[in-house]
Amino acid sequence: MRYPVLFTLLGVFFATPLPAQDAGLFVAVGYGGRRISSHDGVVWQNDQRWSDEARDDDNVLFNIAFGKGRFIAVGGGASIGHIVSSRDGVEWKELMSKLRGRVATVAFGSNRFVAGHDSELLYSTDGETFLQGAKIAIPGSIHARRSVFGSGEAGPRFVIIGDVDSSELKRRVGWRASSEDGTSITSLAVDSPAARDIAYGSGHFVIVGPDGLIESSHDGQNWQPHPTEPGSDFSRVVWTGKRFLVSGAKETWSSPDAVTWSKEPARIPCSIAWARESNGTAPFSIGFSWGGNIHTTNDFLAWRKLTVPAGPSLEAVAARD
Repeated sequence: MRYPVLFTLLGVFFATPLPAQDAGLFVAVGYGGRRISSHDGVVWQNDQRWSDEARDDDNVLFNIAFGKGRFIAVGGGASIGHIVSSRDGVEWKELMSKLRGRVATVAFGSNRFVAGHDSELLYSTDGETFLQGAKIAIPGSIHARRSVFGSGEAGPRFVIIGDVDSSELKRRVGWRASSEDGTSITSLAVDSPAARDIAYGSGHFVIVGPDGLIESSHDGQNWQPHPTEPGSDFSRVVWTGKRFLVSGAKETWSSPDAVTWSKEPARIPCSIAWARESNGTAPFSIGFSWGGNIHTTNDFLAWRKLTVPAGPSLEAVAARD
């Protein structure tokens, strides 16, 4: 039987009740270079940051991935880019100290990391050294935003989404690219609908964004839009192991196969960042809200806000199983 824990000891913050699951180690990152870790998703500790301010500056860490026995977090701003590494969520080291320009996204797959660094991809086969990879050949100021690795109908690949201040079109437009290993571009589509997040599962990539955008692809190149409701606005999508869950300002949508979509009866009250409900484990999910808040749920209906140290808002989380 699990009993609730109602105290704080040596900087470790407890919530109640404890979930009946353990994913090994979670590490979340965000504004101010914030890094915080947990062994169960509920008790969070090792809260570190470069700044106490949640500003869109050189200190932001936007994304994190796990592979090769380590966490790789990326971020930065116009002046300084960051790629930092940790095996335990406690000790961190900067991998590219002279990097300029934001590294906004990173994913792990095919035994390598691939990161989006403005107009170029960076890749690493050992989690220690990142090399220059493919260039995103679009005229204008290019920004990578999110990425994911998956193995769809066309084979294993990384799919990256972003936007560009197009010098040709004289406006900001979305773009989508795919790469098998980070060294070359397999496909590139420009002037696509604006997208905010991407996930992979059930043999499909799924992109979500403003104006009710939900699109799926079996190969990371050809995209099928799916109808939602007028006024829908989506910010995050995750694959739980059983279904896609999409969170937004007003509503939640889900799909077991990326093809058939339906509106959920209850809205997710945060930006969903990680979820699992398969492999014989209890359902569990983690989400964030502005102000450094962490939310969890065991049923995707009743969410609770955890007691964690005040700090800059968090953007992404990765798990070591």
